[in-house]
Amino acid sequence: MRAALQRVGLARMFHTLMETTTGFRVGTPRRGVRTYGNTDASARRPYQCDICKAGLALALVLAVSGWPALAAPRPFYNVRSYGASGNGKALDTKAIQKAVDACALKGGGKVLIPAGRYVTGPIFLKNRVQIEFEAGAVLLGSTNMADYPAIDGRWEGIERRVYASLFTGRGLENVSITGRGVLDGRGAGWWAAHRATSALRRKAGLTGREPENPPDAPLRWPRPRMINLYECTNVLLRDITIRDSPSWNVHPVYCENVTLDNLTVIAPTNSPNTDAVDPDSCRNVRISNCYFDVGDDCVVIKSGYNEDGRRVGIPCEDVLVSNCTFGHGHGGVVIGSEMSGSVRNVAVVNCVFDGTQRGLRVKTAPGRGGVVEGFRASNLVMRNIMEAAFSITAAYDDRQSAAATRTPSPESIPVMRHVHWSDISVNGAGKLAELSGLEVSPLEDMSLVNVQVTGARSGIRCENAHGVRLENIQFQPASGPALEARNVSKLDVLRLEVQEPNGDQPVITLEGVSGALLRDCAVASGTGVFLKLTGTNTGVTCEGNRLAGGVQERAQ
Repeated sequence: MRAALQRVGLARMFHTLMETTTGFRVGTPRRGVRTYGNTDASARRPYQCDICKAGLALALVLAVSGWPALAAPRPFYNVRSYGASGNGKALDTKAIQKAVDACALKGGGKVLIPAGRYVTGPIFLKNRVQIEFEAGAVLLGSTNMADYPAIDGRWEGIERRVYASLFTGRGLENVSITGRGVLDGRGAGWWAAHRATSALRRKAGLTGREPENPPDAPLRWPRPRMINLYECTNVLLRDITIRDSPSWNVHPVYCENVTLDNLTVIAPTNSPNTDAVDPDSCRNVRISNCYFDVGDDCVVIKSGYNEDGRRVGIPCEDVLVSNCTFGHGHGGVVIGSEMSGSVRNVAVVNCVFDGTQRGLRVKTAPGRGGVVEGFRASNLVMRNIMEAAFSITAAYDDRQSAAATRTPSPESIPVMRHVHWSDISVNGAGKLAELSGLEVSPLEDMSLVNVQVTGARSGIRCENAHGVRLENIQFQPASGPALEARNVSKLDVLRLEVQEPNGDQPVITLEGVSGALLRDCAVASGTGVFLKLTGTNTGVTCEGNRLAGGVQERAQ
């Protein structure tokens, strides 16, 4: 209502100014002046002058009222104007930072990085600043480690000192990095330093993540990332290409409302810890239309490690991954293993996995604590998956958590529940699925539905779980049973179809299973036994299964 009244007031002001400056009412030509069909220039001239006056009046009204259409555009700050050379040799850190600071001082705007090759150390972002890359602009990370100061940060789930990243920000709002430019971390030197530091840690007997690096190590602190933001709100990254990061590429921590759109992130397959995107204890994250081909996980969702993660206690929640393509990587979309602050409400839709080691994955371990819940995925295409297409494990990082396994405290036991994956095609995989919880904390409420598989070398293994539903899955593993289940309660296997069973191998083996329903499954000839029971199993029911001639329904 208020906006409507303001518009009415502006209209009345416009009418008044038009009448006082031109002498006629709006929409009515001056008396005695022809407006149409008159070829006499002298007759038209007064009316044209009146129109000029009317336009001037309108401009004055809009200028006085602050009308957005005529508001002055925010200025942009070209880094060249602040001394950046862009010649690929000179260090341009100070010039780029000057442009960012000048932009922030005026209340925000756009920092323009034109075509060129800019060598730089860390740039510290400011409120309401947009970094815009023109096509042809390349930001080259300095190869001099002395150009990277140490800051307070978080690495692998522990708050500690870290090297500042190429773009670093803390406590900001409305920040963005956009455009058709390239961020090149030139990470080879950092990777070599990491490997040498890891060797020194092993030699010094330093186990686990908590101890700092030895004083004589090439790396004093954990490596920089390409983009590392803390406690920021309204973050936008769009259209940029990132390559060869020293470690993780995009790492938002304690951030809210983060949008990543049309990013390309590339790193060699053997580059250590080069995750593409690591949302870490963030909320409302949207990752869409991206291509990731890296040396570690493509998208990996985290929330802190063990005691330090539980101390901070900030979950990562409400994460959407859509319309993305994943090339090489340890996992396509992964939760963990740092999930001690909990991870909730993750959705993955309309994505292609092509050549990742694993497709969808949840990884945790005794000692983590925390809860993973509400992980949904649908309408996915997977090809050439080297290991398991679907992986849920509570035994990750078991060497570091051995003590916690022996004497687990209640708060250190992780919980995984409400995981539902459906409508997925898999063409080539080392294993279809490995799904396991802990005996003290079984995987709860998990479903795998509408999955069509060709070229899987082995089938599904499920253990330490409660409430598992496997429905409408068609595949023929090259070896072993289609399903092995151990220590599972309330297991439903519905419409499992195995077209080419493996010789004398049973299609399904159950051990220590209670409350299992096997219904409407179809098995072609080629095996002697549909279901093999070992150990103690209770409440196992077979209904309506279509077994080829000569196939025995169950055997002990």
